[in-house]
Amino acid sequence: MNRYISEDTQSGLHIAARSTMYVIVMFSLIVCANVAIADTQLPRHPNRAEVSKLDESGCDAGFSFAVVGDIHQNNETFEEMIRLSRASGVDFAVAVGDFTNDGKPEEYENYVEHINASELPWFTVPGNHEYRSPDGHTSLAGKKRYKRIFGKADFVFTHCGWAFAGLDTPAFDALLPTQLNKLEKVLKRYKGRSVVFSHYPPAIIPNWEDGIWVSNAASFMNLLDRYETPFSFSGHIHVYDEYKKGPVTYVITGGGGGTLDSDRGPANLNSPDSGAFYHFIIATVRQGRLDFRIVKLAQETHEPVEH
Repeated sequence: MNRYISEDTQSGLHIAARSTMYVIVMFSLIVCANVAIADTQLPRHPNRAEVSKLDESGCDAGFSFAVVGDIHQNNETFEEMIRLSRASGVDFAVAVGDFTNDGKPEEYENYVEHINASELPWFTVPGNHEYRSPDGHTSLAGKKRYKRIFGKADFVFTHCGWAFAGLDTPAFDALLPTQLNKLEKVLKRYKGRSVVFSHYPPAIIPNWEDGIWVSNAASFMNLLDRYETPFSFSGHIHVYDEYKKGPVTYVITGGGGGTLDSDRGPANLNSPDSGAFYHFIIATVRQGRLDFRIVKLAQETHEPVEH
């Protein structure tokens, strides 16, 4: 075999390689530019700006809020949830992640258009689907997109003497020590009067192994127990389930629109009220006590969506 390549041939190969690389680089720049342009055109909905919309004039009579998880771009179910929330007169609403399928700009835009149209103060916790790309991998672009639209993924707001903390669990599939330290300050100050929202539930709870979040989950649960935090709401698993440990009730509300985990029977859940059905939560605070009810939604069928 002749391994020799002439200088002219080598020169031609180098030129072709450089041309190919130039085309690849230019294509990448064009794609990135288009994504950047798309992102700058997306509507903003910062969580901190929603605080100014809260009305505390009726605090003495109590207040209520809605919680929904795993909407997954199911507009029909989401619109029903919004209609019922408005009809119930809730003070605000919280989505506990996975309102997109692949973190695409158009999916973010669809979600924001819906929550803007709801005319409710609306707070948004990120889910793993907000941070992923269409090929199913974690995407830095998705995380940046969330921050551009909603601001910091960890946030705290207060209403009528209660504190509400949104936590970013998908970024590291865990809570970092810095997150736990900040959370502890809030729970301590509002002992017995705080609520926590996250996308992942603590996966160390029985039957919630699919919740992914194990690292520092025990420390998180110890904090909630120590400061008598009455409720923690999460999603990710597409069912309704609850688990009580000490003064804390942990709730999975993952039935906002994604494909239901219909294979989870009573043996794989923790409460007789649990199941795979579309729903959201309405929580009510009166005389210092928080209770909630499950609101079932129409059982729409749609394309399967993975966790």
